[in-house]
Parts: sequence; C-alpha cells; structure tokens
Amino acid sequence: MERIDQESLDLLEFNKILEEISSYAKGPAVKDLILSIRPFDSRDKIEERFSLIDEIRRVISEEGDSIIEEFDDVSPLIIKIKPEESFLDPAELYRLTVVLKNIQRLRGLSRRKAFPCLSAFLKGLGDFEGINEAIFSSVDGEGNILDTASYELKEIRARKRNLENRIRKRLDEIIHDRDISGFLQDEYITIRSGRWVLPLKADFKGRIPGVIHDVSRTGETLYVEPFEIISLANEHENISAEERAEEIRILKRLTGLLRSEISALEESYKLLLEFDLLRSIALFSERLHLNIPKINESMYLKLVKARHPVLLLLYEKERCKDIKGSWASRGDSSEVVPLDLELGGDRRIMVITGPNAGGKTIALKTAGLITAMALSGIPVPADPSSSIPLVRNLLIDIGDEQSIEQNLS
Repeated sequence: MERIDQESLDLLEFNKILEEISSYAKGPAVKDLILSIRPFDSRDKIEERFSLIDEIRRVISEEGDSIIEEFDDVSPLIIKIKPEESFLDPAELYRLTVVLKNIQRLRGLSRRKAFPCLSAFLKGLGDFEGINEAIFSSVDGEGNILDTASYELKEIRARKRNLENRIRKRLDEIIHDRDISGFLQDEYITIRSGRWVLPLKADFKGRIPGVIHDVSRTGETLYVEPFEIISLANEHENISAEERAEEIRILKRLTGLLRSEISALEESYKLLLEFDLLRSIALFSERLHLNIPKINESMYLKLVKARHPVLLLLYEKERCKDIKGSWASRGDSSEVVPLDLELGGDRRIMVITGPNAGGKTIALKTAGLITAMALSGIPVPADPSSSIPLVRNLLIDIGDEQSIEQNLS
C-alpha cells in the first residue's frame, strides 16, 4: 500500500505533534524514533498500538509515571561488546546497569494479568537480574571499580594502601628532619612521572641523595625521589600493575556475561526503546485528553467534536506557561472550537466556504492532521465515536505558506 508522503505530513505540521511527544522520552535514542513516526499501512498495527497506549495510560493513571527512569543510548556499547576479548570500561558498564534495571522493571510489568497487550508485547524481554547485580556490585557511577568486585582486588588494594602509608610516613620523616628541611622549597610530598618526590631547592642539589624526576618552570625547584624509598616505590609500581591486571580481568568477566546474552540484550533494548515511545505518546495523550478513534476500511471519515491538535496544544501551553516541569498541568480546551464532519458513502465531496480567516483552512487541516495522527497510532483530540479511514494517501494543496503556530493564514 502507498504510504502518505512526507510533504503532505509537513504541510499538516505533523512534525509539531512528534516534537511535542518526543519531549517526554526518557532516552535520547527514543526521541529520534518518535520523530520518525509515520502512518501505518495496516489497520492491525494501528489498533495494536492503540491497545498498548491505552494500557500504559491505565498504568500511569493508577501508579504515576515511574515505570522507567532516564537512560543513555547504549547501542554503541552493545556493538562494542560483541568482539571476543573486548571489554567495557567501568563508566560504560554503569550506563548499562540503568538500561538493565529498566528492562527488569518492564519484566515485572509484563507479568501483570491486568495488562494483556503489554504482557504479549514485552514477552521477549530477557532476564538480566544476575548480570545487573554483578555489575552494580563491581562499579559505581563515577567510573570506579569497587573493592567488592573481587576478593583478589580487595586484597591487592589493601597491600597497596599499606605500602603507600609506609612511603608517605618515611617521606614525612625526611621533610621534618632538621638537617634537611632547610633545603626544601616547601614541606609537601608530590608525584612526578608516577614517583613520590620532594621539592628540593635547586641551589642545594645533591643534599638529598636521590633521582631527579622533574624541574619547575623557573628552574628553582628540583623534584627528587630519595634513594631510600626507591625500592618501596618499585614495589608499589608492581602492585599497581597487579591491580590493573585484576581490574581488566574483572571488566572482561563482566563484559563476557553481557556478551553471553547479546541476542537477548539487543532484543530487550529494542523493546525498551519501543516501550518508551509508547509511553511518550501515552503521556502526551493524557495531557491533552486525547481519545482513540475507530479505524475503518470503508473510506468513511467521521469527526465528532474534533479540535485541531496544534491549536489545542498552543492554547494548553498558553494556559500553563507559568507552570513548568509538570505534564499534569492542563489548559481549558473549550477555547478551541470543536468541529463535526462526515465524509464518505454517498457524500464523497465537501465544499467549505466562508470569509478570510473564518476557519476554512483550520477545518481542512484538522481533518488531515487527525487522520495522520490516527493512522500513526496516536490518539486524537476528538470524541471516541469518531472514525478514521485507512487511506492510502493525503493529497494537499495549500496556496501559500501557512502556519497555525505563527498565526499565518
């Protein structure tokens, strides 16, 4: 079946509806999906989306919008996981835990008998509870690997901290030695090239036996590692190498857990994106009190108490412009004059007459935009007794540039 072309949708300002719906998305990738929504060519697909949106609206009405939380686009991470021996860094793993947590929440929703359409829609979700717990106990949101990631890592880090304390203690003793303190630029310990050093005045070069690792910009300070801590510092480097090797082993193990479930992860992430798209439409529908119309294949158009969606949205925003951050705020839609219209059967042609700025174009655009929304599975600002035909195309000819949003007619 021929699809409604993009030019017709643009003339109807369908993009304004999609942009508003996209503002509710929890994930950035979902915004792109919403902006790419186009009318379906199948009545079954339209009615399936309507059923899912209806159940999500019920969930939101009963429990609020707390089903999922904001999440990043992890598509690049899923691709990165696939090659053997590849591994994600701690921050990347943590970003995935948010996605896995959302998937687990949707699994809970899928088991609820009160929402049969959602249950069927979400049945392909994988179970990542064990993997998510393993990652969550190993990394944090700051991109760090936790001591709890493995017993070996905890033991290595304990040895490392003990050695660092010994090094600092010895350097503190050198700093406070009366025979040496006068040669120092200041009483502090710093690190240069990964080594512990003391700031020695250049004029007293050699007074602290050791290795010079750096020189200040002015040349007045030499950063010296005393010989007596070199063996401890070398041991510290060895332990740091052990630590890094253990960290990589942990990251490979966690990434391997994800790789072993890569097919389920891809399918589950896709369902999460699609659910967020549906959720965004549901919230938009709740905000404007939109209804689900009937879809017919008889080329019969019936609009009952229909209001132009963009005009309705403009009035709603005007009413709520001082109330920010709440989707629940609602305007008085009674200011948008409703439209009743029937076309089909023996009445295949309609002529609309009236004065300039009398609402002729608004009436035509209302019929066109509501049709585009309904065929895209988006509830419409009309009585649920309205019926929309499964048309193959919308042919539009508007003589000049018009914009409801800019009051151009």
